[in-house]
Amino acid sequence: MYCLFRPLHKLQWQLSLSYILVVVIAIPILLGVALALFALSPSLPPAQQLAQLLTRQVAPQIPHPITSQHTSTLNSWLVNFVQSQQAAKPGQSRGVTQLNATETDAVMIIEPTGQLAASVPIMPASFATGNPARLTLFMHKIQINVQDAQQVIQAAFANEQDLAKLVTTQVDGQTLVAVPILDHQQSVSGVLFVAARGLSNISGPLGNLFPWLPQGGSSQLSPLLPYALLLILVVSVIGTIVGMFTAQRITRRLREITSAAHAWSNGDFQIHIADRSPDELGQLAQDLNHMALQVQQLLHTRQQLASLEERQRVARDLHDSVKQQAFALTLLIGAAQSRLPDDIAAAQGSLSKAGELADQMRQELKTVLQQLRPGALVGQSLQAALRDSICQWSQQTCVACDFQVSEAPELSLLRPEIEEALFRVAQEAVANAARHSQASQIRVQLEQVAEHVCLHISDNGKGFAVKQVANSGHGLANMRERLEAYGGTLHIRSAPGETVVTGCIPFAQATQPQRNERKREYV
Repeated sequence: MYCLFRPLHKLQWQLSLSYILVVVIAIPILLGVALALFALSPSLPPAQQLAQLLTRQVAPQIPHPITSQHTSTLNSWLVNFVQSQQAAKPGQSRGVTQLNATETDAVMIIEPTGQLAASVPIMPASFATGNPARLTLFMHKIQINVQDAQQVIQAAFANEQDLAKLVTTQVDGQTLVAVPILDHQQSVSGVLFVAARGLSNISGPLGNLFPWLPQGGSSQLSPLLPYALLLILVVSVIGTIVGMFTAQRITRRLREITSAAHAWSNGDFQIHIADRSPDELGQLAQDLNHMALQVQQLLHTRQQLASLEERQRVARDLHDSVKQQAFALTLLIGAAQSRLPDDIAAAQGSLSKAGELADQMRQELKTVLQQLRPGALVGQSLQAALRDSICQWSQQTCVACDFQVSEAPELSLLRPEIEEALFRVAQEAVANAARHSQASQIRVQLEQVAEHVCLHISDNGKGFAVKQVANSGHGLANMRERLEAYGGTLHIRSAPGETVVTGCIPFAQATQPQRNERKREYV
């Protein structure tokens, strides 16, 4: 049973089933509308139905030309036509068009001159003199109302399109019908006249299209109409419900994938798409989950590499500063020991220098430790951390520092990693100004500029050649790498008396959306 319905697990077959249901619904609707239109359309009276049948099916079969010289041919055709009407049994397949009349009193073919070209019953030789007046006598003889017959015959010669003017019904139930016979140029070449009794309804277009339907017009089709409408209604409701549930299920699954992708784009890889269906959407969900896991692992690897790079940077800083100072400290202590006890004053001078150097080492180690772990950011915002750090640094170095921050509300929405990057850039820039610029005043400014968060560090020091220094040390490179990791930029402008370092990060990368706690898994 599972193998039988296994194809329905595929999205392709689900959509195909929906299309089939739509077609199954559409066909009964169209059929029902067609049946209703034909059933409710007014049917012609039997006499006009006979005139329509003679015009469309019988008259085009009459052999041409319609002249008295071809009387024998026309009479043979008429005799065969009338005999076929009498010999056919009800329900029997017939090769000749049937008039569905209980009696056919007369059938005549009349020339445009008014002479009788052929007839059944065949006109006696005594009447066949070529005089149109003989036609009147012949009609009297076979008991046909001449006045009414002449009226419909004249209308037929005039190629009248109104069927009501081509027929007339007598008091005794006899129906007189005259229709034009058209040649290849659609000109009237004669008239076919029929006198019949006991006409019944003739099948209309619906009967010709569907022979299995009962004949008799709308009166017999009307009882079927409520059942057809009920069938259409039931099928339409079932198809609509199935289509709605199918569409809703597919839409819901697509919405789950979209929500998960949006969460992943915001860095939240705890979201998992719980769609284990075997169709294409289920396979896509599993592939996306696997991709999210790989991206999360890649980010973790990147963080490890960043930590390794940070340790290497700290090692370089210790090697370039603390290690050299420790070596110098060892030399000073050794010099003091060698001068004791002979030269106490010189030994005290060496020890004093060693103490100063030890204090510098302590400051260097403190700076490295602060760069390794910005404890100032724990429990407070970037603005507060920068203000405290700069104030503390100013007290230690006796360099005037000014900190300014704009009141933009977006600055309180910065992601933690962005705050750390800007804090590190500020630390590095301020430290560089103190070490190399001989500045007496430093200003730090944090503000929003257009769609960016920008950090400006300026000093009044001696300046430096930016192009020469850009590739000579690790400080500027680290600052640039920290900003570029989040789509930011670093600009440095330096001249004697003023150096400005500007770091900017787009708000699209720097901010985190304010949202309520989400479910950790979409099911």
